[in-house]
Amino acid sequence: MRKIVGLIRFASTYVRLVRDTDRLDLVFALADSFDESPGLQRMLASPEVKQYLARPLPPLTLKLADLRAMPEGSLGREFAAFLDQRKLDPTGVYHSALDTAGDAVEMKRHLERSHDLWHTVLGFDTDVAGELGLQAFYIAQLHSPLGHLLLSAGLLNGMLFHHEDGDRRMEAITRGWRLGQATRPLFGADWAAMLTWPIEQVRAHFGIRPEDVRAAALAA
Repeated sequence: MRKIVGLIRFASTYVRLVRDTDRLDLVFALADSFDESPGLQRMLASPEVKQYLARPLPPLTLKLADLRAMPEGSLGREFAAFLDQRKLDPTGVYHSALDTAGDAVEMKRHLERSHDLWHTVLGFDTDVAGELGLQAFYIAQLHSPLGHLLLSAGLLNGMLFHHEDGDRRMEAITRGWRLGQATRPLFGADWAAMLTWPIEQVRAHFGIRPEDVRAAALAA
C-alpha cells in the first residue's frame, strides 16, 4: 500500500512540474524520491563522486555581498553578476540539511550549492532551455536519473504549452550532452578556492572553450 501511495504522489508531483516548470519545490520533491533508486546508486559509484565522498569539502556557503566584492573578471564577481541579473540568491538552492549525514546527502548538497556556479561557468541561462541543457550535462557526466526525468518534463511542457520554444530546448539539451562528454568533470571541484580565479582560467581548467560559452549565449 505504501508503495502505491508513493507512486501516486510521485506521478502527481511530476504532472504538476510538467504544468509549471518553475516550481523548484517540485524538483526537490522528485529528487528526494530517488534516494533509494538504482540510478542514485550508480551516481554514487561513479569515480568522481567516490573520490569526492572519500574527502568531502565543507558545505559551500556564499553571500552576494562577498561575491560582489571579488576582483573584476573573477568567477566570484561573474557569479554575482549572473545572480543579480536574474534576481537570485545563492542560498535559494540550499535544500539538503547540514545536520543530515550520508553519502547521498553529501553528493546532493554539493550539487545543489554549486548548481548556479555550473550555470555561470558553462553559460547556460536559468530559463527552461538553460536548465534542460544543464541537466543534459549532468546526465553526460554523472548519469543523473533526475536529469532524465527533468528532461522529459521540460520536453512535455514544451509540447503541451510552449511549442514555440521547442527548438531552443533541443539545442540546449544537445549542447549540454556534448559539452558534458567533452569536458573535465565539474563535480567535486573546490569552488570556494576558485572564486578568486579569472573565470576564463576556471573554464580552461575544465576544458571549456570560449566558443562553447558563446554558443550558449547565441542560443539564449
